Order: sequence, then structure tokens, then C-alpha cells
Amino acid sequence: MSRITKVTPNDDYSIVIEFEGGNKILFNMQKMVNTIRYSSLKDIEWFRNIRIEDKTIFWQEVDSSKQNMMPIMITLDNILFALRD
Repeated sequence: MSRITKVTPNDDYSIVIEFEGGNKILFNMQKMVNTIRYSSLKDIEWFRNIRIEDKTIFWQEVDSSKQNMMPIMITLDNILFALRD
């Protein structure tokens, strides 16, 4: 799988992942944001603050008063594994 070039967050907690070569995946994260690990992403402002680096998607905290929060990351391999379910 090629490198991620763009990720677009949607208000329904799904993301559109675009790759080199033009392929796209729609990844629904609604179930994930209801788990402890990803629950902080229920804050839609934080969810929208999505970033990419090669084959990793991550969220940076937008509120500097919450700097103690653990960064949230998900790899392309994790996404592809979740899509198999």
C-alpha cells in the first residue's frame, strides 16, 4: 500500500483516507470513539485536528491546557485490519 497523502475528517466520526495513486478509503471510527483508548476523539474539534505522517494518522491536541493527554495514533495496518471485521 502506498503512502497516505490526505485525510479528511467528517462530522460523523468517519475519515476519508487518500493514497498516492488516487485510491481512497472511507474509514468509520464511530465504534472506536466509544472505546477508552479513543474516547477523547468524541470532542469533534480534536477529531478534526487530524494529521498524517507516511502511514500513520494522528491527532494533535488543540487546547494547550490539555497537554497531558496522550497522543492518539492509528497506523494504516491497524485501519486495514479493522476493515476486515
